[in-house]
Amino acid sequence: MLYCFQKLLVIRANVFYAKGIFMNKNERLKILRKYLNLTTRAFGKSIGLSGSVISNIENGRRNMTKRTLKDICREYNVNPQWLINGIEPMFFNIFEGMELCDEVEDLTKLYSKLSDNDKTLIKRLIHSLSEKIQVLNTDN
Repeated sequence: MLYCFQKLLVIRANVFYAKGIFMNKNERLKILRKYLNLTTRAFGKSIGLSGSVISNIENGRRNMTKRTLKDICREYNVNPQWLINGIEPMFFNIFEGMELCDEVEDLTKLYSKLSDNDKTLIKRLIHSLSEKIQVLNTDN
């Protein structure tokens, strides 16, 4: 009986760890960066830091400043309570209160995971298509 109880506690602890409850903010930062599919360099660049600074924060060799915390939360729409304390949700719902079709919401989520170069490419493509549509509409 005691063995079963201990096993249940280990399983529960693993679930809590996976949800970020037993992790510290440095570990949650690494989880966030990997979730966003970014290198330490790309992640750092997006908030004005080097990749080595991000690596040092993730590995606990450097503290996360309040400014860095705010920059991360602003840039990636992260819930600061998740990053600091592991309280879900990880992200704020930017679509809350908006009436968007599922397709637009899905595209927005995918776009947010792109690299800066890919985002620039997508913007150029959309602008180009928009210009072509305007030309077609003025010809008719």
